[in-house]
Amino acid sequence: MADDFEIKFNGLDELQIRLNEVREKFPFKEEEILTKLGKKLKAMTIARTPTGHHKKHLKSMYRLSKVEYGAGNSSFITLTNANPLFHLVEKGHVVRNKEGGPDIGFAKGVHMMENSMTEMDAAVPALVEKWLDGVLGDLK
Repeated sequence: MADDFEIKFNGLDELQIRLNEVREKFPFKEEEILTKLGKKLKAMTIARTPTGHHKKHLKSMYRLSKVEYGAGNSSFITLTNANPLFHLVEKGHVVRNKEGGPDIGFAKGVHMMENSMTEMDAAVPALVEKWLDGVLGDLK
């Protein structure tokens, strides 16, 4: 079962106008900020991820894609974890009895990706505004 995580930021309408200016004047700069934000999200998520007992830890399995372009003017970057047990640690899982008896209980999820995305949701408008000021200057 693959859980898809998607983060959407609200309140960026005024920044969208300035971002469109950057897109027209400096097309490569948009990729720069998306990559920077993706790396920040990856670092925050890795810091929240518990270390396991297996050879391939969850922390070492995060992958950040290159900037991709969607319909219209949208662009995005994707953070994934290739470990097949990631969703169990993120969302939680039932703990089974090895002898086939009744279930023992439920292991709560750590929600490392979800919590990191919530924290980024609060920080992104200020980060993008600062970045736009650096690229375009204070054009108001």
